[in-house]
Amino acid sequence: MKKITMMDNLTLYVNKSEYKIEIDEKFTMVSSLDDLEDLEHSLPGFFDVESISRQHNKVYLVYEIPDGYVSLDNAKNYVPVIKLQLIKNLLEIDPLLESDGMTYLDLTNVFFKRFNDIKVLYRSNGYLPYHQNLSILEQYKLFVLGFFSDKFSYKRFVVNKDNLLRKENNEFMFAINAVTSFVDLKTLVDNELEKEQSKFYEKVQFQAISKKKGKKRNIYLWSLGVLVVGLLFAGAVKQVERNITADYKDEIAAMKIENELTFAVSSGDTKKAQALMEKKGDNPENIATMLVEAGKFDEAITYDKNIEKYVVSYLYKIGQKEKLLDLTSKSDYINTEKEIVEFDSDSLAAKAPLIEDKDTLQRLAMAFIEHENYEFAKEALGRMKTDSSDTLKLTKTEKKKVDQLLKKSNLEIEISSLNELISNLNQDNMFGETEEDKAKREDELKKSEDKLVELQKELIKLDEELGMDE
Repeated sequence: MKKITMMDNLTLYVNKSEYKIEIDEKFTMVSSLDDLEDLEHSLPGFFDVESISRQHNKVYLVYEIPDGYVSLDNAKNYVPVIKLQLIKNLLEIDPLLESDGMTYLDLTNVFFKRFNDIKVLYRSNGYLPYHQNLSILEQYKLFVLGFFSDKFSYKRFVVNKDNLLRKENNEFMFAINAVTSFVDLKTLVDNELEKEQSKFYEKVQFQAISKKKGKKRNIYLWSLGVLVVGLLFAGAVKQVERNITADYKDEIAAMKIENELTFAVSSGDTKKAQALMEKKGDNPENIATMLVEAGKFDEAITYDKNIEKYVVSYLYKIGQKEKLLDLTSKSDYINTEKEIVEFDSDSLAAKAPLIEDKDTLQRLAMAFIEHENYEFAKEALGRMKTDSSDTLKLTKTEKKKVDQLLKKSNLEIEISSLNELISNLNQDNMFGETEEDKAKREDELKKSEDKLVELQKELIKLDEELGMDE
């Protein structure tokens, strides 16, 4: 199924590498396709348009994205140093200068292949929509804010910048909003990038040399211990000094174990890490958690059967749910989670009423949504909402998410029905159709298309709230 998203008054359809932009003529100044002829000319920093067409009061632009390019939506959750480098390079390319500001810097409209290989998809020539009410500087500022933010999307900054800045409470973002020139904007980004590069490289360097320093740190700690003990035992030793000596020795020993543990975990020596944690007296759950986060999922479950649920949630969290299929651990719970990943719609629909774990049931509902089985998703979500048993009892936050997912399922079903209706209404030269029938059909078509756009916008906003818009 094609992915649909919105950029201002543009509807963007994505089908693998084909990107098709649909614009209602009421948002354009187009009288004929001749008005758009210059958009077929290449422009540095922009993808070439493959075709331009006009039908049913819509203008269509079709692009073919070369292999390797992905939209900046995919980089939204990157670490700050990478995002700032991409921002810096986009500002160097300066696509708004090339296009006289006639484009959108929506993250779905900007693509990158490498740090210095950035291109923009859509542009206008004045006859098609663009941010006419925003200066070039303001557009760049909104882009930086929308891309740099970890909390809010670019689209939300366009409509509600000041309120979102208060919620962000970030000095760099405040400074971006305050700049009054493009040169100052670039300087600000460069300075922030240098800061983040320093922090990032220091962290990487620390991680890289921490293993080498492990032995030196232990020697230092033991030397300190020897010095303290020597001083305390010099001369006449009182009982209180003996107690202090014991305290220092215990502290040094504990620090030594902690250093050895850090070294073992970072080097992947989970057997040694497990032994050290047992020596420290850590509880089985902490040790099993360490094994999970080191990627030893079966070992973790063998060590503590109660860690199964954390294994599943952890694999979903890191985006590697398919690794559930590699587990050799066996239980009804794991088997059900494997079936959700494998996804057999009919089998899972039959099994849904038997699931008694709310997290599993929600993952099942999400799987139905991902595979566009919205009716089955509604059944699973409906049960979560109405079942009051202890294992399915929802918190206030969980109830809100279930309501949002139910709303999404209903919207998807309605949009699918509308698309089918529009497809039927778009059939030209219907047999035996009178002029009056044709007028009625076209009127119904326009109403259906307008409703579809509204529903798509509602869905996009809901997906943003759910974090499903990336």
